[in-house]
Amino acid sequence: MALTLAWIQDPLGRGIRLRLDRPTELQSGANGAPAEFLRSHLTLALEWVLSTGISRRKLDNQPRNNNLKKNPEASSMSEADQSSAAHAAARAFGFHAEGEDGLDGDSGIATEYPDQLDYYSLLGLSQKPAPTETEIRSAYRNLTLMFHPDKQPPHLRESAEQHFKRIQTAYDTLMDPKKRVVYDMFGEEGVQREWGRGGAMGRGGDAEKQQVGVKAMSPQEFRHWFTRTMKRRERKALQDLVNSHGSITLGLNAETTIRVDEDDDMTIHIPERVVPVSYAAKVSFDSPLSLPSFRSNVKADTIADEQKTDPDSEQDDEVSESPIQVTFQAGIAGNIVHRTQEAKAEFADGTEEDIKIPLPPVVVANNVNLGVNLKPNMTELIGTKGIWKNRYWSTLRESTVLVEANVLPLPLLRTTVARAFQPIPGIKPFQVTTKTTLMRSLLESPPSLEVHVTKEIAERKLAFCAWSSGTWYYPDFLLDNFFFRGMTVADMYAFSGDLSSLQVGLISLPKQPTQTISMDDDDADVEEESAARRPKNRVDSSAESWQTFIQVSPGGGGLSLMYSRNLFSGTPADDLAKSEWTEEGYSPVMNIEGPRAVRVELSTTVSPDLSFTWNIKGTRRVGEYTRMGLGIGLTHQGILMTVGWTRLGQSLNLPLVLCSKDEATHDAAILAGIFTWASYLAIEFGYIRPRDRKLRREEVARRHNQLKKLIPKKRAESEQAIQMMTDQVRRRQLKEHDQDGLVIDRAEYGYWPPTDRKPRRGLEEARVADVLYPVANLVERGQLVIRSSTVKHQIIGFHDPAPLLKKQLKIWYTFQGRSHYVEVGDKDGVLLPQRGHMCPESEQFNSLYL
Repeated sequence: MALTLAWIQDPLGRGIRLRLDRPTELQSGANGAPAEFLRSHLTLALEWVLSTGISRRKLDNQPRNNNLKKNPEASSMSEADQSSAAHAAARAFGFHAEGEDGLDGDSGIATEYPDQLDYYSLLGLSQKPAPTETEIRSAYRNLTLMFHPDKQPPHLRESAEQHFKRIQTAYDTLMDPKKRVVYDMFGEEGVQREWGRGGAMGRGGDAEKQQVGVKAMSPQEFRHWFTRTMKRRERKALQDLVNSHGSITLGLNAETTIRVDEDDDMTIHIPERVVPVSYAAKVSFDSPLSLPSFRSNVKADTIADEQKTDPDSEQDDEVSESPIQVTFQAGIAGNIVHRTQEAKAEFADGTEEDIKIPLPPVVVANNVNLGVNLKPNMTELIGTKGIWKNRYWSTLRESTVLVEANVLPLPLLRTTVARAFQPIPGIKPFQVTTKTTLMRSLLESPPSLEVHVTKEIAERKLAFCAWSSGTWYYPDFLLDNFFFRGMTVADMYAFSGDLSSLQVGLISLPKQPTQTISMDDDDADVEEESAARRPKNRVDSSAESWQTFIQVSPGGGGLSLMYSRNLFSGTPADDLAKSEWTEEGYSPVMNIEGPRAVRVELSTTVSPDLSFTWNIKGTRRVGEYTRMGLGIGLTHQGILMTVGWTRLGQSLNLPLVLCSKDEATHDAAILAGIFTWASYLAIEFGYIRPRDRKLRREEVARRHNQLKKLIPKKRAESEQAIQMMTDQVRRRQLKEHDQDGLVIDRAEYGYWPPTDRKPRRGLEEARVADVLYPVANLVERGQLVIRSSTVKHQIIGFHDPAPLLKKQLKIWYTFQGRSHYVEVGDKDGVLLPQRGHMCPESEQFNSLYL
C-alpha cells in the first residue's frame, strides 16, 4: 500500500493532494481487520488532519508565484471535499459534530432567503441605479459568449443550455421596459402571471380593455397605468373579503363574581349563572352610485382644464368606479328582560310551596337605527370649470363632503365638510371640519352646528378645539315678527339632553415609517445600504400615542386622558390597513415573523367632583386578520370586563359586569385587573410563545433541510459554469494585468466561524466556495461593482455553501502592482479598487499573473 502526499499550489490558491494507492490484494491487519478498512480509515484520518491542521491564515499568506500561462490545468481538493472528508474522518473515529444534520441556520435569514431567481444578479447588474440598455446588452453579450451551447464540449452542453435559457429570459425581461416595471415589483412569477391569461397584459386582461393602447405608453406612463390597475385589483380583493361591516354586542351580568363587604374585604366567587341583559347589533355595507352620462362630461372638462393649466403634468386618466360612494347602515339596541311566573306546587304528602317558573326572555328594542351616508367626489361631480373655478366656490370643490341621512329612530340630516386652510403662506395648515345636523323642521329651531379645528404644532403633535352648539332656540323677536313657530314644551323636554359643549385637547401620534425618494441614484443606493445596516432595535415598535382633552358643558365636564402603546415588541397588534400600492409603486407589507405585540390602551376620565372612571384594554393579533381584546375597568356600571373579537370589519363584543356599581371600589377593580393581567402573562409566556418558537424552529429546520439537499446540485452547476467561463475570464484578467489594472487573485464566498466568540456547536468549521472566476468575470473597465441589493449566491458561478448562515465574500486582488484585500457581508456592496484595501508591505503577495 503506497501513500503519496503532494503539495501543489494551483491558481485557485489551494494546494493539498493526498493519494493512497489501493493494494492489489486484500490483506489482514494486525487486529484482523481487512486492509481495505484500514486503508479507508487511514485515508480519511490523514485528510482530516491535513485539512484541519493547516492554519487558514498560513494559506492566506502563501506566496502565489504561479503563472496561468505555465500551469493552467493545476487543480486540488475543493473546500467542500475537504469539509466532507473531515466530517467522514470524525465519524470514523467516533466523533460526532453536533448540529451537522440539525438546524444550524438563522430564523431571521430564513424569512429573507430569496425563493425566486434574481435577473439582475444573474446578469451581474444592479437594480438601483437601474441599468441602461447598453449595460444590459453588454452583460448579455458577455455571458452568451461564455455559455452558448454550440461552443461547449459535449459533457457541458446540457448545463450550458440551462444557463443560456436563464440568461435569455433575464435579458428579454429587463430589455422590455414594461416587463421590467412588473419584474421590479413582483419578480419572475409576477411577470409570468401578468403576461399570462387573465393577467393585466395577458389575454382578456386590462390592457385589452384599455382605450389608449398600452404598447404606445412610455415606461413612466405604463408604470402609472399598471399601478392604478393593481390598486383597483387590490380594492376589489378587499371588497370580496369584506362585503359589509358589522358588530354584535351582548352585555352579560355576573355581579356575584366579585363581592365587597362593608369592611372593603373582597371575595371572588364562581358565578352561579351569567345572564344576558343587553344587546346591540349594527351592520353597514358600501354600494357605489354611478352617474355615467353626467360624470363623463365633467371628467373630460376637468382633464382638459388641467392640461391647459399644466400641459407637462402626468394626468391620472383612471376612471373611478363611482363619483358617489353610498354606505347603508342599520342597527338595533335594547335590553333583555328575564321574566318569571309565580306558581304554587302541591306535593304528594299534601304540602305546598310557592315557586317561580322562568319564562322565555323578552327582547326589548330601545333604539332602532336606519340610515345612509353619501360621500361624493366633488372634483368629479362639479368639475373645475365655470363658476367652480372661482376662488370662493373652489372651497367646496377642494373639500371632503359627507352627507348622512337617518330615517330611524328620528329623521336626521347631517352634512360634514372638511378642508385644510393656510391663512398665512409658509405655516402649517389648519384642518377645519364643520357639521350641521338637522333633526327638526326649520320652523321649530335652527340646525345644530359643530366645528372642529386641528393644527399640527410639532412633529406628530396635534392641537384641536371642538365646539358643539347643541339644540338652538329662536329668540323671541324672531318668533314674534317672522314666520318661525318655535318648539313646543314637549319638544324642549325631548331634546333637553342635547347640550352645547367645548373641547380643547392635544394629540400625540405614533411614529410612522417614512420613505424618502432621492433624485440622485447614487444617494438612493447609499440610503438603501445604510437602511439595510440599521439595527432592528431602532425601529419604533412601541407605536406610543396619547390624547388628552378638557370638556366643558352645562351638564358637566371633565378631564380625559387616553394612552396606548405596544408591549412585548414584535408584530404590531393593529390591523394591516395600509395599502400595498402607493403613487410610487408597490410596497408589500412585510410578513414579520416573531412574537406578536400587545396593544395596551388606558383611558380615564376625571369628573368635576373628583370622581373618576378608568379602563385598561389589551389587544393582540391572533391570526392574519383576527384580533382579540380583553379589558377591565371601573365604570358607571361597576367593575366591567370586556372581551372582543375583530376580523375583517366584523366584531363581537362581550361586556361582562363582575361587580355591581353599589359594591365596586377602586381597590377591587385594581385587584381584578392584576389577576386578569397575571393570567394573560401566564398563558402568553407559558404556552403561546413557547409553542410559536417551536413552530418557527421547525419551519426553519424544514427550510434548512430543503436548501441543504440542493447544495450538491448547485455546487455542480457552479463548477460547470466556472469551467465554461474560465478561458474568457483568463484572457480578460491577463489584459487587466498587462494594463496594470484590477486583477482578482483569489475570491471566496461562504461561512467562516466567528473569531470574537466561540461558535455554536457544529459550526466550528468554515463552509466556503471558491468564486475566483465568477468575481473576476464582473470586472469591467478596471472596476468591480457589486451592489448591496445583489443576491450574491445567484451570480453565475456562485452557489450557497452554507444556507441560512451569515456569509461573507473575501477578495484578494492586485491593483497597480500592489496587493489588496477586502471582506464584506452578504448584504453589503463591493466597490474595487479602493485605497483602504491596500495590504501593508509585510503582507504583500505576488500576483497570480506575474
